[in-house]
Amino acid sequence: RAAGLAGALQELGHSVEDRGNLAPAPQRPLSHPNQAIKHLPEVVAWTEALAEASYRLAAEGMPIVLGGDHGLAAGTLSGFSRRAAETGRPFFVLWLDAHPDSHTLVSTVSGNLHGCPVAYATGRPGFEGYFPPLAAPVKPENICMIGIRSVDPAERTALTAAGVTVHDM
Repeated sequence: RAAGLAGALQELGHSVEDRGNLAPAPQRPLSHPNQAIKHLPEVVAWTEALAEASYRLAAEGMPIVLGGDHGLAAGTLSGFSRRAAETGRPFFVLWLDAHPDSHTLVSTVSGNLHGCPVAYATGRPGFEGYFPPLAAPVKPENICMIGIRSVDPAERTALTAAGVTVHDM
């Protein structure tokens, strides 16, 4: 908003409607055996809210979701993928980032859940009982990552096995 994105898109001929801020879903007490995990109840609450909002808004146009942490991709990817599946359309992800964010709740060493959205959205095991169930996981073969420069061994193995296309730095 502060950078004038809405105005820039309108100058290009697009119709823009700012839907305001999103609030997280109610938090529930959650803990995980991986003691490194940080802010699990908060991240799950935001993922639930973002998944539902993305699903709903994708029926009305092309949503642009802005936020301060790339962990928001867990909810937006799952919501958009669900909408695409229900309408019979393929869903592709172009991931422009230095990190693949493909850790699971078990494999994360840092405990920072912004390193997990791709693993969650593609339906990797270990999120069940914590994150919202996925109605339509993103197909890993429909993901292309560009600019990757920092990949942990566990992520590299998972990405290769899943068939994600990766173009590193």
